[in-house]
Amino acid sequence: MSDMPAIMISELDIDRLEGLLDKKPYRDDPAFNTLKAELARATVVKPEQVPDDVVRMNSVVTFEVEESGQQFQMKLCFPHEMKDAQQAISVFAPIGGALIGLSVGQKIDWTLPDTKHRHVKIIRVENPA
Repeated sequence: MSDMPAIMISELDIDRLEGLLDKKPYRDDPAFNTLKAELARATVVKPEQVPDDVVRMNSVVTFEVEESGQQFQMKLCFPHEMKDAQQAISVFAPIGGALIGLSVGQKIDWTLPDTKHRHVKIIRVENPA
């Protein structure tokens, strides 16, 4: 990943995410090292300081994978929320970890498990009330 864009995460989201990552089965799984690195580089602010156009947990995000030109609209969820969610993606999925903390217009170069790079651009963010 090169030239990583600045990201912002609320204290609430980072506390919950780091708490989950400290538990088994996530704690010792190297598959989550990239998400851990994202959280470590984030600017952490109070929840009310996160602008409306920033992806946070439970945001509905419209994003484009530039290599394919495909756009997706997904709700960013915690892993345990996935069974009840429709059109959702887990923050622990590779692309979910790429979305957290980005704002509208930002792009990120993200390596997927198949070792291919994808360029993801945030088109729109809808946050829960």
